[in-house]
Amino acid sequence: MREIRFDRFGGPEVLTLHSDAAPPEPQPDEVLVRVSYVGLNPLDYKVRDGSSGMSRDLQLPAGTGREMAGTVVSAGSDLDDAELGSRGLMPGTRVFGMRAPGDPRGVAAELIAIGADDLAPIPDEIDDEDLPRWAGLALVGLTAIATIEDTARIEPGQTVLVHGGSGGVGQLLIPMALEAGASQVWATGRAANAERIRELGAVPVPYDTGDWEAEMRRATEGRGVDVVLDTHYHSTFLPSLDHIAENGLLVTLPTLADLTPAHERGVDAKVPRIKPGRDRLDRLVQGIRAGRYPLEVSRVLPLDQIAKAHSLLEHGHTRGKLVLDARA
Repeated sequence: MREIRFDRFGGPEVLTLHSDAAPPEPQPDEVLVRVSYVGLNPLDYKVRDGSSGMSRDLQLPAGTGREMAGTVVSAGSDLDDAELGSRGLMPGTRVFGMRAPGDPRGVAAELIAIGADDLAPIPDEIDDEDLPRWAGLALVGLTAIATIEDTARIEPGQTVLVHGGSGGVGQLLIPMALEAGASQVWATGRAANAERIRELGAVPVPYDTGDWEAEMRRATEGRGVDVVLDTHYHSTFLPSLDHIAENGLLVTLPTLADLTPAHERGVDAKVPRIKPGRDRLDRLVQGIRAGRYPLEVSRVLPLDQIAKAHSLLEHGHTRGKLVLDARA
């Protein structure tokens, strides 16, 4: 089968498509899945270049990618037909999901073995043409739930600023913050993506054609916002400290973010931790079906263009999700 691997840390060029990889054998509690599409995330290039905490104990050569959509082929010895049926994971079922945080294996391959608890069925009424969006749903969706509910714990009436409102996670943070009762959500992004941010329910704050800090001071009359949700960190973390209301909270998504500057100024700052689970995947299914989470896929590339895809990720400014077609 075909599989993408890298044997050393470095730039996108270290990623290699192998056509002679051995198909995996599922463990007793795992499902064998034929992958259709692979969702890409900034975490992928941070693992590849060695800057992620996940890189520390990674055994090389290693695969890449954390989330995907595909079709169940078979299952391990602990998962008989009755068990698979109760989970909705019978062979032939289309599924989406992501590797558990402690599972370092990649998903950018034609076949993968993955924990049954890390998958959920895709509704029958979903067209195959919509599968790329499902491939990009699990990681950003679970991240958004962990950010809004477990970490920020947004309450009715609070005001929120999202950095990166048109990105993959941002496109779910905005509607989830509004669902939680936020009275007003602002979101930074490029001016070209302002209309998309409006569609999601937030007030766009362009950073490339204006001064987002000046705009936030004007919009909040200098009070600041109750919660900042920062998907960028490097260029936005320190400036955001000046735009948090008294007793407010800053949540930054990169797991290796240094929160010291915030704590030294007496600002509460936290990093969310993903909690995987079928119940949360099913909640994402409900949100997609109801039209509450209109996650967007900006581009689908063939598997052999993985290096180009990683370059696009690293340069940033990606709108919505980048996805690989594992069949092409």
